[in-house]
Amino acid sequence: MKKMLKKIMICALITASLVALYAVKPADDRTGNVSVAVADEPSGGATTPPAGGATTPGATTPAANAMPDGITSIQVNYTREEILIISNAQVYYAHLKKPTDNAAKPADIITAAKVSDSSYIIDISCYSASKDLYLGITNKLSPDMNGLYPVMNCKIPATYKKVVFNINYAAEGEAAAGSGILQNVVVSNTDGTTKTYDHSGTTNDSIHPISELTIEWRKGNNCAYSNISTLTPAVWESMKISGAIIYLRLGATDGALGSGKRYSQESKIKLAITKSKDLKADVNKLSVPLANGMQFREKGKTSWITILPFDGKSKTEQPIRNATLAATPFDPYTEGTSAKVKEMSIEDIFSVSGHVPNESSPTSVEYEYRVAATSKKPASRISTFKIPYQYAGPVVTAQKSGADIAFSAITNSPSDKVSGKYEYTIVDKADISANNIVISQIKWYSIKTGSVLKTGTNIKGTYQRKDGSRKTVNLGDGGSVILVRRSGIKETKKNAAVLASKYTIVDPTNLPAATTPAPSGTPETTPNPSGTPETTPNPSGSPATSPDPSGSPATSPDPSGPPATTP
Repeated sequence: MKKMLKKIMICALITASLVALYAVKPADDRTGNVSVAVADEPSGGATTPPAGGATTPGATTPAANAMPDGITSIQVNYTREEILIISNAQVYYAHLKKPTDNAAKPADIITAAKVSDSSYIIDISCYSASKDLYLGITNKLSPDMNGLYPVMNCKIPATYKKVVFNINYAAEGEAAAGSGILQNVVVSNTDGTTKTYDHSGTTNDSIHPISELTIEWRKGNNCAYSNISTLTPAVWESMKISGAIIYLRLGATDGALGSGKRYSQESKIKLAITKSKDLKADVNKLSVPLANGMQFREKGKTSWITILPFDGKSKTEQPIRNATLAATPFDPYTEGTSAKVKEMSIEDIFSVSGHVPNESSPTSVEYEYRVAATSKKPASRISTFKIPYQYAGPVVTAQKSGADIAFSAITNSPSDKVSGKYEYTIVDKADISANNIVISQIKWYSIKTGSVLKTGTNIKGTYQRKDGSRKTVNLGDGGSVILVRRSGIKETKKNAAVLASKYTIVDPTNLPAATTPAPSGTPETTPNPSGTPETTPNPSGSPATSPDPSGSPATSPDPSGPPATTP
């Protein structure tokens, strides 16, 4: 019995000892962890309380997004892509993955660069700007219970997801300065929202004034970025001519932690070169092949005249751009029609450009032209063309020889020293008086001194009116007149181009009768529109009308009869 009791007492003592041992072991581990966590001051000095409060002795980890002890300021300089930290001790940082992370592994901790005794910088240019950046910042390397370093989670917001700069190449003059070259800027934010910034001045949930944006640009790969206000019209024009490459971006905005913006990504824009073709004035049609979408101006002037498509096919005044739109960019997508303009008469070119020929100093006129810019395409390079001088119409002496018209003499006007052939056409008197004829669409036929036009051979003339209709008249009609001019001289290596002269009007109803019979012998022939050769005697007679240099036909003296009238 005694032996049994002794064994029971020994077992009880052993059990009590084991229970006491296991109860003490966890308490020793916890005490060890707390002691490590409390030892959180860096070597070499005491902590400095942050602005606005004192340190709390024995604190283990800073609260999430709270300023760590000893750090008084964190500023983000987006212009230099760095963070400036004011701290009383060495600053450390780590790249965090989530906005809720507030601790970093020792292996991920990076020592910040020291600028002065109390300032440190962290470069952020190495991190992608397409998503939010989270940096853990601390100035104490004291591991917590899990062996991690407590840090302050600092969020650096991402830049815009996408920015589209839509260039308006048609912005000319002062409008091309600064953001005037932009049709609009479309910004896609990282949260999925989109805003458009334009010049309309309208403000709503999706459209804002373009002036709200800070836009920067640079030329090529070697130039520095500057505000878009430095992009002057002259610089823009020079880049269009050279075909430069430019880069655009939204500027950065510096600020305290949690505010400001990083630079947007760059947009690369190639200003494609468009060359202009050589243009030459047609010396006989008296026109220049200026077509839809071209611009021209007299050399030395600054304002361009834009040629637009037009509804009618006859009046050449219609292709000229509406004067009320002169100060706004040309936009063929809103101003154009389906009609085509292939040429402009020299008369209209002079009229709309305000040029008045100098009669006392007959010289050519030089013009500049280019293909106009559109909202999608830059203007072409500038080229030149010349319009030669146009002399007065020839002096014509003609009489009626029976029912026929005999031309006894055709000579140049006194001021016209150009040696050239002569030509004629037949038009309606009312149309020529009303200036309702498209000169470039007239067909001319050869004529010379001694030619005879026979009214009985159905000689006709066909031409286009300015309203687009075509008309055919007969020499025998009472309302038709004959136009005579010296033909044009095309440019060659030896000779300069000379326009066909102005025309002289010969009215058959006002011509005197021939007094000298036709000479005998082999007659000359003159082709006519009907194809029937004309007999050409060489009678003498009185001159017909001849226009003066200003374009108005003048009356020449008629020694053998009454003067010819001018319609």
